Amino acid sequence: MKGALKVYVEKGYAAAEIGDVAVQAGVARGLVYYYFKDKLTLFRELFLFMFEASNQHVQRHFEKKLPVLELLEVFVRSMYDNLLAQPDSFLFFMRMRHDMHVLFTGEELNEWKWHRDNLNRIRETLQNGMEAGEIRPMSPQLMATQYWGAMMHGLMHLRQLHLELQAQGTSRQDMERMFHRDMEDAVASCIALVAPSRDRQGNGEDNV
Repeated sequence: MKGALKVYVEKGYAAAEIGDVAVQAGVARGLVYYYFKDKLTLFRELFLFMFEASNQHVQRHFEKKLPVLELLEVFVRSMYDNLLAQPDSFLFFMRMRHDMHVLFTGEELNEWKWHRDNLNRIRETLQNGMEAGEIRPMSPQLMATQYWGAMMHGLMHLRQLHLELQAQGTSRQDMERMFHRDMEDAVASCIALVAPSRDRQGNGEDNV
């Protein structure tokens, strides 16, 4: 699937060819056809593979026995770190919306819940944190949506920053310094959305 992923993020579905995937994977074109009867089947499988990987990543992370705020912060950091470590995965999720309706029927899309499952797992974590007094109280569903949205906006900003610094010929050392500076700010912004107010931290709800 790595070959198909690389081709997809570079060309998109319409311009991609089975031969491109074979070259990227370092295998014969016929071998790709042996496993996937056509381009549609191959890229449908790629999408399903990526969605399942996303679900597993979220589920495994939020099963960890850590304080809720720490869980949320470590998750954001892992996503931002992966932007440089696994850029193709980020680009896939930015591009996929353009091809979803080409690869899957409307009925299939309506039945899918991979993104809802991710948000629901985060919502459950937030709700647990609220009940424990670790997270400021509000609608868990709304907070999950805001948290996810802030994280994604941070990802897009960091991606754009990285591209601009590359285009400017910035040294690797300076790129890393500026990237991590903005990454820390992006993490802080996400956590500020969910952290309890200072008054609540200092006095506790029962003391009011």
